[in-house]
Amino acid sequence: MDEDIFLTPGDILVHYDINEIGLLLNRFDVLKDDNWPLWAWDILWVGRDAQDHGRYQAFTEEGLMGLIISGVFVHYKST
Repeated sequence: MDEDIFLTPGDILVHYDINEIGLLLNRFDVLKDDNWPLWAWDILWVGRDAQDHGRYQAFTEEGLMGLIISGVFVHYKST
């Protein structure tokens, strides 16, 4: 995980290519395993083209970090 990126509930992700805005809701362990946690985030997407069935999505934390670092998503802190 990148040391400069700290995700917290309430942070905003923007995907400018498709004009979507995501709100980080909560972090959870997909595997529910104390020895091998796999962290993910529930995201609520809003925007003109957001469909009801796709408004809530989960992304792994590692995947989100990669998308932020590569510039696909722009991360805005909530505070």
